[in-house]
Amino acid sequence: MKIAIIGGGIFGVTTAIRLSRNHDVDLFEQNSDILQSASGINQYRLHRGYHYPRSIDTAISAKNSEIFFKKEYSASIVGDIDHFYCIANENSLTSKDQYLNFCNTVDLSFEETKLDLLNEDKIDLCVKVGETLFDPFLLKDICWKKIRENNVNMHMGKSVYLNDLDSYDYVIVATYAGFNQTLNNFSDLQMNCQFELCEKPVVKLPNSFNQKSIVIMDGPFMCVDPLGKTGNFVLGNVVHAIHHSNVGKTPIIPEEFRNLINNGIIRNPSITNFNLFVESGSNFIPDLNRAEHLGSMFTVRTVLPNLDNTDARPTIVRKLKNNIISIFSGKIGNCIQAADEVEKIIEN
Repeated sequence: MKIAIIGGGIFGVTTAIRLSRNHDVDLFEQNSDILQSASGINQYRLHRGYHYPRSIDTAISAKNSEIFFKKEYSASIVGDIDHFYCIANENSLTSKDQYLNFCNTVDLSFEETKLDLLNEDKIDLCVKVGETLFDPFLLKDICWKKIRENNVNMHMGKSVYLNDLDSYDYVIVATYAGFNQTLNNFSDLQMNCQFELCEKPVVKLPNSFNQKSIVIMDGPFMCVDPLGKTGNFVLGNVVHAIHHSNVGKTPIIPEEFRNLINNGIIRNPSITNFNLFVESGSNFIPDLNRAEHLGSMFTVRTVLPNLDNTDARPTIVRKLKNNIISIFSGKIGNCIQAADEVEKIIEN
């Protein structure tokens, strides 16, 4: 069969690689490279489920999918990092006991520990866990290698819509934040999403942070993760990362952000919340005050609306019409599962 895939993020690329083994696949990506948007701008944590104590389904899904991602993209995995999840002693939506019960329920291994970097007066629980990261630069290289090996036909820098692809047996829509724009003439297939314009500061930190990933939970807090094997780090913050948010069919991007979005690491960005990241984060990790701002990455994160209570991040594969399939992306680790589901629909 002749199959078109719209979207060159990790979900679109993985699905293209999978389907190209038995079909003629064209992949269309509006950017000049793959994995340039949310797939390449995040915290690079290959989630095992520890991050989702309020959504058992998301935690189990992350845990089950991790092994498949590691098998497909093993050379991108950064395994020599110590991962710590911490529960704040104030304003956390999950208590220490609730978190420990959650880990036991989902069968997530952990070790209660202390971490010198932390302000213990602010932390009720610190656990060391068995999680890993992926290196986004290595992941992109692996994806390109698999694309070439499997003869996926790539169309870069090209925006397409459903009505451009009538000659294909199947069309797969994997455009994440651009989902509804791709369906611009099919309003009955569109759905409301919550769009969050996010900043990810890239920083240099003291040697005491080396080989460590630290997440403060479960509320308006922060995290710090190694940026692959570069020696630098990426900061996350539940509050200060989000510069703009809207619920609707398309993301609203303020004019001043248009040249910043999905454009890699922006040195000296004209707009940044870096100081707020450091100010709030240093309450938990005092040495964060010593962070050197190297630049920031900006992208649009897309989630289902009205899920703040659980923070659920489902991956949803739907057959929209006879030959149109959509992938709504959850966590990156679920890309193999999504490709499996698409293949089952096509083969059946």
